Amino acid sequence: MLDVTDGLNESELASIALSLNPGLKAKRLEAGLAEALVLSAGLLPNPKIGVGWRPGLGNSSGYTADAALLVELLAPGERDARVDAATARSATVHAEVLATEWRVVSETRLSWLAVLSAEQGIDLLTEEVRLREQAVAHLRSRRELGEGTELDVVAAELELAQIQRDLRLATADLATSRRSLNAMLGLPPDHRLELTGSGKPLAITVFEDLSDEELDQRLLSGRLELRALEASYEEAEHELRLAVAKQFPRIDIGPSFDHENDGGDYLGLGVGIAIPLFDRNQGEIAERESQRRQRRAEYVTLLHSLRATAYERRATLRRAKAELDVQARDLLPTLSRLRALFESAFTARDINVFEWLSVRERALTAQRGYLDAIVRYRRQVIEFESATGLPLSRPLAERK
Repeated sequence: MLDVTDGLNESELASIALSLNPGLKAKRLEAGLAEALVLSAGLLPNPKIGVGWRPGLGNSSGYTADAALLVELLAPGERDARVDAATARSATVHAEVLATEWRVVSETRLSWLAVLSAEQGIDLLTEEVRLREQAVAHLRSRRELGEGTELDVVAAELELAQIQRDLRLATADLATSRRSLNAMLGLPPDHRLELTGSGKPLAITVFEDLSDEELDQRLLSGRLELRALEASYEEAEHELRLAVAKQFPRIDIGPSFDHENDGGDYLGLGVGIAIPLFDRNQGEIAERESQRRQRRAEYVTLLHSLRATAYERRATLRRAKAELDVQARDLLPTLSRLRALFESAFTARDINVFEWLSVRERALTAQRGYLDAIVRYRRQVIEFESATGLPLSRPLAERK
């Protein structure tokens, strides 16, 4: 049971998406269809009823009637091949469902991060608008007192208008991000979600780097698309077995009954044989062999593509972490010193209002840069986890 009184966190949003996302519902129905095919594959062929009536010809009078109930005899291993192929198909679909679920979770997390980061950006822009408004008001007051120039006022108003425009665009982007999050969750576009951490600084968990061997292991075990293609290859092998079994004669056998008009009744065994005289099912066998080779090639291609993507995501994550480390090492201490010096200087009236506004604007710009570094790192963590199919589980530290 989800507790929404304090807002929804990242895990709770993922749970809702797994329950309500429309695309997932459709994919799960496909899995149910695949399970039904497994049941159908294990059933025996339906019997066939044949009925005949033959009148006498020429000097022969009377008639003959016959009936037969024939059942097709499956080739050795044919039924097992059908069941195995259907089972492999079901495994393929189930793996695809799990892979789709992982993609939905990753996209939900990215949408959640976009909403929280947009809120943080709006807070910083709102603060900057307030500072610009103070600057414009001060310049207008000075202008009314005969100090300063009209050019100073117009330049400040232009800067204010630009920041206000940025704030409007950021507000629109936030609304777009919220609608995207609602779409991932299967909720109405205008539904208002309360999120845990909304309006608070973004916390960040820094993870250890992964070696090439660890990355490859995570990729092979975590990317369910590879499992889906493995099952698809098995399906192709079983379908090839089934095609080979069909190259032999098909036999129908069962009881047969004859009746003649003179009162004679006869009961015996009826047999029907379909002889693959011309093709021996060679066309389907060649098709299934080609299909098996194609599935193997698709697996190799996908593995190569996923590996390249995972390595690129790791490189991007490393760059984001390096930038975050630089910001934390150099920028944050400088900001702390700046605030301390700024407050003491302003209290002692060592700086004027313009210098005060300039310092505050620089501090806000630096804060936006650090926020961008945090968001970039958190986004790259999500994308790296999405690329490898497994969450990072070895945090180094908590940092805010």
